[in-house]
Formats: sequence, structure tokens, C-alpha cells
Amino acid sequence: MNIEGVEIEVERKPIKNMHLSVYPPDGRVHLSVPDYLTDGDARSYVVSKWAWIKKQQADIAAQARQTEREYVSGENHYFFGSRHVLKVIYTTSGANSVEIHGCSMIMKVRKGSSVERKAELMNEWYRQHLKEYIGVLMDKWTSKLEEADVTWQIKIMKTQWGSCGAKRRALLFNLELARIPKECIEYVVVHELTHLQVQNHSKVFEAMMSQRMPNWRNLRKQLNDFIAMPI
Repeated sequence: MNIEGVEIEVERKPIKNMHLSVYPPDGRVHLSVPDYLTDGDARSYVVSKWAWIKKQQADIAAQARQTEREYVSGENHYFFGSRHVLKVIYTTSGANSVEIHGCSMIMKVRKGSSVERKAELMNEWYRQHLKEYIGVLMDKWTSKLEEADVTWQIKIMKTQWGSCGAKRRALLFNLELARIPKECIEYVVVHELTHLQVQNHSKVFEAMMSQRMPNWRNLRKQLNDFIAMPI
């Protein structure tokens, strides 16, 4: 369901009442709908709650701005679902780098490096590892689903974990995926590949997801629980 450019995930369940949720970090909107209600009932309910939805999304966006990184020692940073404590080492020579050592994330940068340069270095490192892992997943799932000629790339995205241009057979994945558990990344990949066949979140889409990845609802919940954790 799409209202004013906002995609609403609709999930039908054997429940009595509708339940509406807005999830961080991207303000994703999810609506659980009783089986006995119509699509029109669901749309009317969302419209009646529109002001509340927009306020929740604004609050989430404001919170994200308040927690922007400074890339200093002691900060917590996630990599594929594991939390690491950042240790910044300033150098006068040698290449800048990021490495994982146990529970620590070691960043080596030139003395005097700006926050922007450190953020750029971190994003480059995340992109390298995410590209490698998504490449493995895309090879696995495009072969399994017999989806040929699918292109993909990684971008910094503010409101989605991924997107699918079905006509162009082009997928986009959010760089932030490098921070979440690998099994959740696989869920996002399968989710976007499924949009090549169904360009909405209807019952047909859900049925196809269940056929391809029977535990997708558990993985979606795991993803929602993970991104809601305090950092």
C-alpha cells in the first residue's frame, strides 16, 4: 500500500484489531490487519492515523541526527551485528585503515583528520565488506530463483534498507546494512529480489516470500529488534 509516496507494509493476521507501527532507523511503516477487514478498511485506518505516522517519522529522524558519530575512541560501532568499541590511533605516516581485533575496531588515521575524513574512511571499509558479502548472496539467490541479468549497487540511503527497480532489474542496497546481522542482510536481499516479481507487499508477495524464505517474518522481527537497540 502506498499513500502520498510512503510505502505501508501490510500484513494480514488472525487478529481482532489493526496494529500500526513505525520503526527506526528509517521510519518504516507496518500495519497488521485482521483477515476479515478489506483493503479499503486498512487504507482508511492509515489515513486516519496519518498525522501520528508523520510525527513518529519526524521523531525518529531527529533522534538519528542527535546520535551522529564523532569517530572518537570509546564509541560503539556495529559490524555485521556485532558491537565493537572504536579505538582511534593517530599516525604521522602510513595508510589509513580500519581493522577488527576481538571486540575492538581499530581506526588508524593521520593526525588532524577531520570527522568527515574519518567517516569517509569508515564508510569505505564498510562498503568493501558489504559488497563482498552481498555479492555472495546475489550469486546464491539469483541462481536459486533463476533471476538473470540483475544489477545491484550499494548507496547511502536515508529511508530504506533496499529498493528494487523492477523494469530495469536494478537493486539498491543501503550501506547501513554492513552494521546489521548477516542473516538479516540475506532477508533484505531476498525481499528485494522478490520485488522483481511482485512490486508491492500484498498477500501474493508474502506468499512468495514464505515459499522462498520460510522464516522471513522471524528475520524481519530480528532486524526490527536489532535496529531498535540502544547504541
